[in-house]
Amino acid sequence: MGRYRRLTLEELEAVRPEFVQFLASEGIAADDWEKKMSEGSSDVGVYLDEFSEKFWDGATEAIMCLEHRLGEGSLWVFHFKKSTAHVIQCREQAGKVRWSQGHKNYPPEARGREIFLLLEQGAQPCSKDRFKEIYNQMLAVTLQD
Repeated sequence: MGRYRRLTLEELEAVRPEFVQFLASEGIAADDWEKKMSEGSSDVGVYLDEFSEKFWDGATEAIMCLEHRLGEGSLWVFHFKKSTAHVIQCREQAGKVRWSQGHKNYPPEARGREIFLLLEQGAQPCSKDRFKEIYNQMLAVTLQD
């Protein structure tokens, strides 16, 4: 597989209509697919991988921001652009909140992979408004210090 992993059976079932449409676009009818599956055809894996790649490309392309909570008192938020990500971290240690931020550059074709890896680690999509809210909280606290 390429940049992403193959969808699990549960994930594939959740996007069944899209998968059926994909198979139809490849000229594969439902009964032909069932036959390939029952015969253990080698192209079953190829089609599953190709669909998974298209699915993850579409899913990650639609994501602008992610929020990742790493246990108690640790929050990361990310805002993705074409070839950069703005990252904010908020950590609570010994009753004190600490903020940090940074940027990460990557080639435009790697954007989806960057988002995918964070999703696999438990990050969740969030709105751009949520990212701005965290950013403004950080600014308010750092201006007080």
